[in-house]
Amino acid sequence: MKINVLLVQLEAVAGDIDKNIKKVEKLLEESGYTSSDLIVLPELWTIGWDCEHFNKYSENLNTSKTLNFLKNLALKYNSNIIGGSSVLRKAGEKDRNTCIITDRKGNIIETYDKYHLFSHRGQAEGTYLEEGQSPVIVKTDIGKIGISICYDIRFPEMFRLYTFNDADIIVNMAAWPKSFVDEYVTLSKARAIENQIYFISCCLTGKINEMYNFSGNSMVIDYKGRVTAKLDEEEKVLPVCIDLAEMQDYRKQMPILKDTKRNYKILEKE
Repeated sequence: MKINVLLVQLEAVAGDIDKNIKKVEKLLEESGYTSSDLIVLPELWTIGWDCEHFNKYSENLNTSKTLNFLKNLALKYNSNIIGGSSVLRKAGEKDRNTCIITDRKGNIIETYDKYHLFSHRGQAEGTYLEEGQSPVIVKTDIGKIGISICYDIRFPEMFRLYTFNDADIIVNMAAWPKSFVDEYVTLSKARAIENQIYFISCCLTGKINEMYNFSGNSMVIDYKGRVTAKLDEEEKVLPVCIDLAEMQDYRKQMPILKDTKRNYKILEKE
């Protein structure tokens, strides 16, 4: 199966959901594409990364501008949507870094709450947000997609779990700092190679303010670790075609995953 994907890389305006929605609309319109099988947005594209202001800009999931926009986007482009992430809350729950996933008709088919929160090097995501309860695989009409957000990428166990549960594609949405871009590229390639899978990385670019400067470098990496499409730091839509049949053929030729033990254990000697 060949799948047409559009990645939207943008520089978010801090705390302004309306302006960021208009940015996404403009970038997609300027791209010239009128339909897609999958559209992917970056982490926190709605408000930008700034931990201390997360709670100020949080939305109720069911009444959010973000959800309404993603529903309309799905209908306009007849596309499944991996909606990046935004700070959202469900009734009676705390704020979380949440990705909304919709089908082509704009129906929510799943939400994913970031499982690993980044609270190092002066950041405090875990102070302001509640972590998710589990990883999530989404069943769509184009296959099964494993969802991850930014810092999750550093935990290979999560991605192996997706592979063992028959994911066809893995997506990572990020607000990754420019100063660590080499790590993001390397980790993305590693997750693709070790799982023999298409790995989609979609990241914010540019500055939110003088403190936060993001890497861009959104890309699609194939099951051999080859970068098949990539942006630098520009605000742009990146189109790419993914061929799942080629991936499955390669897995048959190189059945590394079948040789992987489900439980590794070091036995203690007496």
